Amino acid sequence: MNDQSAVIDADKDFYKTLNVEKTATEAEIKNAYRKLAIRYHPDRNDGSPEAAERFKEISIAYAVLSDPNRRRQYDLCGPSNALVDFEGLDIGQMSGLRRFLGALCLAKDIIDNKHDPSMVQVVSLEFGELSVGRVERQDAKFYRISFGEEEYNKGIIISCRSSSMSKFKLVLFDRDGNVRLIRESVKTKRFTSAEMFFLPFDLKRVTEFFSLKFLKDAESEDIPLQFHLLDGFEPDQCIKLQPGEHLFCVYGDNWFQDIKYKVRVVVADCDSPPVKVIRETEAKLTQYKQEMSQFKDQYMLAKKQFEEAVGKLDHYTVEVTGCLKDREKAYIDFVNASAEKYSDLALDSVSQRPRSNGGGGILKGIFNSFTGSIGGK
Repeated sequence: MNDQSAVIDADKDFYKTLNVEKTATEAEIKNAYRKLAIRYHPDRNDGSPEAAERFKEISIAYAVLSDPNRRRQYDLCGPSNALVDFEGLDIGQMSGLRRFLGALCLAKDIIDNKHDPSMVQVVSLEFGELSVGRVERQDAKFYRISFGEEEYNKGIIISCRSSSMSKFKLVLFDRDGNVRLIRESVKTKRFTSAEMFFLPFDLKRVTEFFSLKFLKDAESEDIPLQFHLLDGFEPDQCIKLQPGEHLFCVYGDNWFQDIKYKVRVVVADCDSPPVKVIRETEAKLTQYKQEMSQFKDQYMLAKKQFEEAVGKLDHYTVEVTGCLKDREKAYIDFVNASAEKYSDLALDSVSQRPRSNGGGGILKGIFNSFTGSIGGK
Protein backbone atom coordinates (compact mmCIF):
# COMPACT_ATOMS: atom_id res chain seq x y z
CA MET A 1 0.00 0.00 0.00
CA ASN A 2 1.65 3.23 -1.12
CA ASP A 3 1.14 6.85 -0.09
CA GLN A 4 -1.26 7.49 -2.94
CA SER A 5 -3.63 4.62 -2.29
CA ALA A 6 -3.45 4.34 1.48
CA VAL A 7 -6.72 6.06 2.31
CA ILE A 8 -7.11 6.90 5.96
CA ASP A 9 -9.61 4.74 7.83
CA ALA A 10 -12.41 7.01 9.00
CA ASP A 11 -13.10 4.70 11.94
CA LYS A 12 -9.60 5.07 13.32
CA ASP A 13 -9.42 6.23 16.91
CA PHE A 14 -6.21 8.23 17.12
CA TYR A 15 -6.10 7.88 20.89
CA LYS A 16 -6.14 4.11 20.57
CA THR A 17 -3.54 4.32 17.82
CA LEU A 18 -1.16 5.97 20.30
CA ASN A 19 -2.34 3.83 23.24
CA VAL A 20 -3.38 6.84 25.33
CA GLU A 21 -6.56 7.97 27.03
CA LYS A 22 -8.70 10.75 25.62
CA THR A 23 -7.73 12.84 28.65
CA ALA A 24 -4.00 12.36 27.98
CA THR A 25 -1.80 15.41 28.42
CA GLU A 26 0.42 16.81 25.68
CA ALA A 27 3.47 15.27 27.37
CA GLU A 28 1.80 11.85 27.61
CA ILE A 29 0.87 11.96 23.92
CA LYS A 30 4.41 12.93 22.98
CA ASN A 31 5.95 10.16 25.09
CA ALA A 32 3.56 7.57 23.65
CA TYR A 33 4.37 8.69 20.12
CA ARG A 34 8.11 8.50 20.71
CA LYS A 35 7.91 4.96 22.06
CA LEU A 36 5.81 3.76 19.12
CA ALA A 37 7.89 5.69 16.58
CA ILE A 38 11.04 4.03 17.90
CA ARG A 39 9.42 0.62 17.61
CA TYR A 40 8.02 1.04 14.08
CA HIS A 41 10.57 3.43 12.54
CA PRO A 42 11.42 2.30 8.97
CA ASP A 43 15.15 2.41 9.72
CA ARG A 44 14.67 -0.25 12.36
CA ASN A 45 12.41 -2.61 10.45
CA ASP A 46 14.35 -3.32 7.25
CA GLY A 47 11.72 -1.91 4.93
CA SER A 48 8.81 -3.89 6.39
CA PRO A 49 5.57 -2.72 4.68
CA GLU A 50 3.57 -3.49 7.82
CA ALA A 51 5.90 -1.44 10.01
CA ALA A 52 5.90 1.41 7.47
CA GLU A 53 2.10 1.45 7.42
CA ARG A 54 1.96 1.40 11.21
CA PHE A 55 4.51 4.21 11.37
CA LYS A 56 2.33 6.33 9.05
CA GLU A 57 -0.73 5.73 11.22
CA ILE A 58 1.21 6.70 14.33
CA SER A 59 2.59 9.83 12.63
CA ILE A 60 -0.85 10.94 11.48
CA ALA A 61 -2.38 10.34 14.89
CA TYR A 62 0.39 12.32 16.55
CA ALA A 63 0.15 15.15 14.01
CA VAL A 64 -3.53 15.54 14.91
CA LEU A 65 -3.40 15.06 18.68
CA SER A 66 -0.24 17.11 19.25
CA ASP A 67 -1.78 20.21 17.68
CA PRO A 68 -4.39 21.93 19.91
CA ASN A 69 -6.52 23.10 16.99
CA ARG A 70 -6.50 19.73 15.22
CA ARG A 71 -7.16 17.86 18.44
CA ARG A 72 -10.09 20.10 19.36
CA GLN A 73 -11.65 19.60 15.95
CA TYR A 74 -11.03 15.87 16.15
CA ASP A 75 -12.63 15.65 19.60
CA LEU A 76 -15.66 17.61 18.43
CA CYS A 77 -16.19 15.38 15.39
CA GLY A 78 -15.67 12.14 17.27
CA PRO A 79 -13.45 9.16 16.36
CA SER A 80 -15.74 7.86 13.61
CA ASN A 81 -16.57 11.18 11.94
CA ALA A 82 -13.52 13.29 12.61
CA LEU A 83 -11.95 12.69 9.20
CA VAL A 84 -14.83 14.25 7.29
CA ASP A 85 -12.93 17.54 7.25
CA PHE A 86 -9.87 15.86 5.79
CA GLU A 87 -11.52 16.20 2.36
CA GLY A 88 -10.85 12.52 1.52
CA LEU A 89 -7.11 13.06 1.46
CA ASP A 90 -4.77 10.11 1.31
CA ILE A 91 -1.65 9.85 3.41
CA GLY A 92 0.50 11.60 0.85
CA GLN A 93 -1.91 14.52 0.82
CA MET A 94 -2.23 14.49 4.58
CA SER A 95 1.43 15.47 4.76
CA GLY A 96 0.49 18.57 2.79
CA LEU A 97 3.31 17.97 0.33
CA ARG A 98 1.29 18.34 -2.85
CA ARG A 99 -0.55 21.47 -1.81
CA PHE A 100 2.63 22.86 -0.31
CA LEU A 101 4.53 22.44 -3.56
CA GLY A 102 1.58 23.82 -5.50
CA ALA A 103 1.52 26.95 -3.37
CA LEU A 104 5.26 27.42 -3.73
CA CYS A 105 5.06 27.19 -7.50
CA LEU A 106 3.30 30.53 -7.42
CA ALA A 107 6.58 32.18 -6.38
CA LYS A 108 8.07 31.79 -9.85
CA ASP A 109 5.00 33.33 -11.43
CA ILE A 110 5.12 36.23 -8.96
CA ILE A 111 8.80 36.94 -9.66
CA ASP A 112 8.20 36.66 -13.42
CA ASN A 113 5.08 38.84 -13.08
CA LYS A 114 2.96 36.07 -14.59
CA HIS A 115 0.53 35.80 -11.71
CA ASP A 116 -2.96 37.24 -11.56
CA PRO A 117 -2.87 40.12 -9.01
CA SER A 118 -6.58 39.66 -8.38
CA MET A 119 -5.99 36.05 -7.36
CA VAL A 120 -2.58 36.26 -5.66
CA GLN A 121 -1.85 39.29 -3.51
CA VAL A 122 1.73 40.25 -2.69
CA VAL A 123 2.17 42.57 0.29
CA SER A 124 5.15 44.92 0.36
CA LEU A 125 6.47 45.30 3.91
CA GLU A 126 8.35 48.24 5.36
CA PHE A 127 10.88 47.71 8.13
CA GLY A 128 9.20 47.64 11.52
CA GLU A 129 5.69 47.39 10.06
CA LEU A 130 3.55 44.80 11.85
CA SER A 131 1.31 43.06 9.32
CA VAL A 132 -1.65 41.10 10.69
CA GLY A 133 -2.53 38.30 8.32
CA ARG A 134 -4.79 35.35 7.80
CA VAL A 135 -4.10 32.47 5.45
CA GLU A 136 -6.31 29.57 4.51
CA ARG A 137 -5.31 26.09 5.53
CA GLN A 138 -2.51 24.72 3.38
CA ASP A 139 -2.31 27.89 1.37
CA ALA A 140 0.30 30.67 1.20
CA LYS A 141 0.39 34.43 1.55
CA PHE A 142 3.28 36.27 -0.10
CA TYR A 143 5.34 39.24 1.04
CA ARG A 144 8.01 41.37 -0.58
CA ILE A 145 10.82 43.24 1.19
CA SER A 146 13.44 45.60 -0.19
CA PHE A 147 16.56 46.92 1.52
CA GLY A 148 19.90 48.54 0.85
CA GLU A 149 23.54 48.24 1.89
CA GLU A 150 23.02 49.79 5.33
CA GLU A 151 20.36 47.25 6.37
CA TYR A 152 22.45 44.44 4.88
CA ASN A 153 25.46 45.34 7.02
CA LYS A 154 23.43 45.55 10.24
CA GLY A 155 21.46 42.37 9.68
CA ILE A 156 17.79 41.56 9.08
CA ILE A 157 15.22 39.50 10.98
CA ILE A 158 11.96 38.14 9.58
CA SER A 159 9.59 37.15 12.39
CA CYS A 160 6.16 35.53 12.25
CA ARG A 161 4.01 34.59 15.27
CA SER A 162 0.59 33.08 15.82
CA SER A 163 -1.12 33.64 19.19
CA SER A 164 -3.73 31.03 18.20
CA MET A 165 -0.92 28.44 18.31
CA SER A 166 -1.38 27.65 14.61
CA LYS A 167 1.23 25.67 12.74
CA PHE A 168 2.85 27.30 9.71
CA LYS A 169 5.99 27.57 7.61
CA LEU A 170 8.03 30.65 6.79
CA VAL A 171 9.51 30.26 3.28
CA LEU A 172 12.13 32.42 1.57
CA PHE A 173 12.64 32.33 -2.21
CA ASP A 174 15.63 33.19 -4.36
CA ARG A 175 15.45 35.52 -7.33
CA ASP A 176 14.43 32.66 -9.63
CA GLY A 177 11.49 31.70 -7.46
CA ASN A 178 13.11 28.59 -6.01
CA VAL A 179 12.89 27.79 -2.30
CA ARG A 180 15.96 29.07 -0.52
CA LEU A 181 15.10 28.60 3.13
CA ILE A 182 12.23 27.12 5.16
CA ARG A 183 11.54 27.60 8.85
CA GLU A 184 8.91 25.52 10.64
CA SER A 185 6.93 27.18 13.40
CA VAL A 186 7.83 26.08 16.92
CA LYS A 187 5.59 26.10 19.95
CA THR A 188 6.22 28.33 22.96
CA LYS A 189 4.02 28.93 26.00
CA ARG A 190 2.16 31.88 24.46
CA PHE A 191 2.45 31.47 20.69
CA THR A 192 3.95 29.57 17.79
CA SER A 193 6.73 31.35 15.96
CA ALA A 194 9.20 31.11 13.12
CA GLU A 195 12.13 33.44 12.55
CA MET A 196 14.78 33.92 9.91
CA PHE A 197 18.03 35.62 10.87
CA PHE A 198 20.40 37.18 8.34
CA LEU A 199 23.19 38.53 10.52
CA PRO A 200 26.87 39.43 10.22
CA PHE A 201 27.76 36.49 12.52
CA ASP A 202 26.85 32.80 12.66
CA LEU A 203 24.10 31.35 14.84
CA LYS A 204 23.03 27.93 16.04
CA ARG A 205 19.58 26.41 15.97
CA VAL A 206 17.81 23.59 17.77
CA THR A 207 15.49 21.24 15.92
CA GLU A 208 13.55 18.14 16.93
CA PHE A 209 15.96 15.62 15.51
CA PHE A 210 15.43 11.86 15.74
CA SER A 211 18.56 10.19 14.41
CA LEU A 212 18.91 6.44 14.06
CA LYS A 213 21.52 6.66 16.80
CA PHE A 214 18.92 8.27 19.06
CA LEU A 215 16.38 5.58 18.23
CA LYS A 216 18.84 2.83 19.09
CA ASP A 217 19.89 4.50 22.34
CA ALA A 218 16.29 5.29 23.28
CA GLU A 219 15.40 1.62 23.06
CA SER A 220 18.20 0.78 25.45
CA GLU A 221 17.39 1.70 29.04
CA ASP A 222 21.12 1.74 29.81
CA ILE A 223 21.76 5.01 27.95
CA PRO A 224 20.06 8.12 29.41
CA LEU A 225 18.23 10.26 26.86
CA GLN A 226 19.97 13.31 28.31
CA PHE A 227 22.88 12.46 26.06
CA HIS A 228 20.64 13.36 23.10
CA LEU A 229 19.48 16.77 24.33
CA LEU A 230 21.81 18.47 21.87
CA ASP A 231 21.38 16.13 18.90
CA GLY A 232 19.41 18.83 17.11
CA PHE A 233 21.77 21.64 18.11
CA GLU A 234 23.59 22.46 14.89
CA PRO A 235 25.02 25.45 13.03
CA ASP A 236 22.28 27.48 11.42
CA GLN A 237 22.16 27.54 7.65
CA CYS A 238 24.20 30.62 6.90
CA ILE A 239 22.48 32.71 4.21
CA LYS A 240 23.42 36.23 3.30
CA LEU A 241 20.65 38.32 1.77
CA GLN A 242 22.15 40.70 -0.72
CA PRO A 243 20.72 44.21 -0.98
CA GLY A 244 17.67 44.36 -3.23
CA GLU A 245 14.19 42.88 -3.40
CA HIS A 246 13.26 39.53 -1.85
CA LEU A 247 10.13 37.39 -1.74
CA PHE A 248 8.89 35.20 1.12
CA CYS A 249 5.61 33.65 2.18
CA VAL A 250 3.70 32.36 5.19
CA TYR A 251 2.32 28.89 4.47
CA GLY A 252 -0.61 27.65 6.56
CA ASP A 253 0.18 24.18 7.88
CA ASN A 254 -3.17 23.66 9.59
CA TRP A 255 -5.45 20.90 8.29
CA PHE A 256 -8.68 22.07 9.85
CA GLN A 257 -8.80 25.83 9.90
CA ASP A 258 -7.20 29.05 8.69
CA ILE A 259 -4.32 30.50 10.64
CA LYS A 260 -4.01 33.97 12.07
CA TYR A 261 -0.57 35.48 12.44
CA LYS A 262 1.52 38.62 12.69
CA VAL A 263 4.62 39.10 10.56
CA ARG A 264 7.29 41.76 10.77
CA VAL A 265 10.69 42.50 9.21
CA VAL A 266 13.17 44.47 11.32
CA VAL A 267 16.76 45.65 11.16
CA ALA A 268 18.74 43.64 13.72
CA ASP A 269 20.11 45.38 16.80
CA CYS A 270 23.26 43.30 17.14
CA ASP A 271 24.57 45.47 19.99
CA SER A 272 21.62 44.69 22.28
CA PRO A 273 22.28 42.71 25.52
CA PRO A 274 20.34 39.60 24.36
CA VAL A 275 22.81 39.10 21.52
CA LYS A 276 25.64 38.74 24.04
CA VAL A 277 23.62 36.13 25.95
CA ILE A 278 22.80 34.27 22.72
CA ARG A 279 26.41 34.09 21.61
CA GLU A 280 27.70 33.10 25.06
CA THR A 281 25.10 30.37 25.60
CA GLU A 282 25.52 28.97 22.10
CA ALA A 283 29.29 28.84 22.61
CA LYS A 284 28.75 26.95 25.88
CA LEU A 285 26.25 24.58 24.29
CA THR A 286 28.69 23.85 21.47
CA GLN A 287 31.32 22.98 24.06
CA TYR A 288 28.85 20.94 26.14
CA LYS A 289 27.78 18.95 23.09
CA GLN A 290 31.37 17.92 22.44
CA GLU A 291 32.07 17.23 26.12
CA MET A 292 28.90 15.16 26.58
CA SER A 293 29.79 13.09 23.53
CA GLN A 294 33.13 12.25 25.15
CA PHE A 295 31.60 11.88 28.62
CA LYS A 296 29.09 9.34 27.37
CA ASP A 297 31.74 6.60 27.16
CA GLN A 298 33.04 7.52 30.61
CA TYR A 299 29.52 7.47 32.02
CA MET A 300 28.71 4.09 30.51
CA LEU A 301 31.96 2.63 31.87
CA ALA A 302 31.32 4.11 35.34
CA LYS A 303 27.72 2.90 35.21
CA LYS A 304 28.88 -0.60 34.32
CA GLN A 305 31.42 -0.58 37.15
CA PHE A 306 28.81 0.76 39.56
CA GLU A 307 26.32 -1.92 38.56
CA GLU A 308 29.02 -4.55 39.00
CA ALA A 309 29.84 -3.11 42.42
CA VAL A 310 26.16 -3.09 43.37
CA GLY A 311 25.86 -6.67 42.19
CA LYS A 312 28.90 -7.63 44.22
CA LEU A 313 27.50 -5.88 47.28
CA ASP A 314 24.17 -7.67 46.80
CA HIS A 315 26.06 -10.96 46.58
CA TYR A 316 27.93 -10.26 49.82
CA THR A 317 24.70 -9.13 51.49
CA VAL A 318 22.96 -12.39 50.64
CA GLU A 319 25.97 -14.48 51.67
CA VAL A 320 26.58 -12.62 54.95
CA THR A 321 22.95 -12.60 56.08
CA GLY A 322 22.71 -16.29 55.21
CA CYS A 323 25.85 -17.08 57.20
CA LEU A 324 24.59 -15.10 60.19
CA LYS A 325 21.32 -17.04 60.20
CA ASP A 326 23.17 -20.36 59.85
CA ARG A 327 25.52 -19.35 62.67
CA GLU A 328 22.68 -18.40 65.00
CA LYS A 329 20.85 -21.66 64.34
CA ALA A 330 24.07 -23.64 64.75
CA TYR A 331 24.68 -22.14 68.20
CA ILE A 332 21.17 -23.10 69.30
CA ASP A 333 21.59 -26.58 67.89
CA PHE A 334 25.03 -26.84 69.53
CA VAL A 335 23.67 -26.08 73.00
CA ASN A 336 20.75 -28.45 72.50
CA ALA A 337 23.01 -31.22 71.25
CA SER A 338 25.39 -30.77 74.20
CA ALA A 339 22.51 -30.96 76.69
CA GLU A 340 20.88 -33.95 75.08
CA LYS A 341 23.00 -36.51 77.01
CA TYR A 342 21.65 -35.08 80.26
CA SER A 343 18.01 -35.41 79.33
CA ASP A 344 17.39 -38.45 81.64
CA LEU A 345 19.21 -36.85 84.55
CA ALA A 346 17.16 -33.74 84.15
CA LEU A 347 13.94 -35.76 84.44
CA ASP A 348 15.14 -37.60 87.62
CA SER A 349 16.16 -34.35 89.26
CA VAL A 350 12.70 -33.00 88.71
CA SER A 351 10.96 -36.10 90.16
CA GLN A 352 13.18 -36.29 93.27
CA ARG A 353 12.92 -32.64 94.19
CA PRO A 354 11.40 -32.24 97.77
CA ARG A 355 8.00 -30.76 97.76
CA SER A 356 7.01 -27.90 100.09
CA ASN A 357 4.39 -28.56 102.84
CA GLY A 358 3.01 -25.16 102.67
CA GLY A 359 3.98 -21.55 102.62
CA GLY A 360 6.51 -19.83 104.76
CA GLY A 361 9.45 -19.93 102.43
CA ILE A 362 12.86 -18.97 103.77
CA LEU A 363 11.62 -17.31 106.98
CA LYS A 364 9.66 -20.43 107.92
CA GLY A 365 12.69 -22.63 107.39
CA ILE A 366 14.86 -20.42 109.55
CA PHE A 367 12.22 -20.39 112.33
CA ASN A 368 11.88 -24.21 112.31
CA SER A 369 15.63 -24.60 112.46
CA PHE A 370 15.80 -22.18 115.41
CA THR A 371 13.00 -23.82 117.40
CA GLY A 372 14.44 -27.24 116.72
CA SER A 373 17.75 -26.28 118.21
CA ILE A 374 16.06 -24.94 121.38
CA GLY A 375 14.07 -28.11 121.83
CA GLY A 376 17.19 -30.21 121.56
CA LYS A 377 18.66 -28.51 124.55
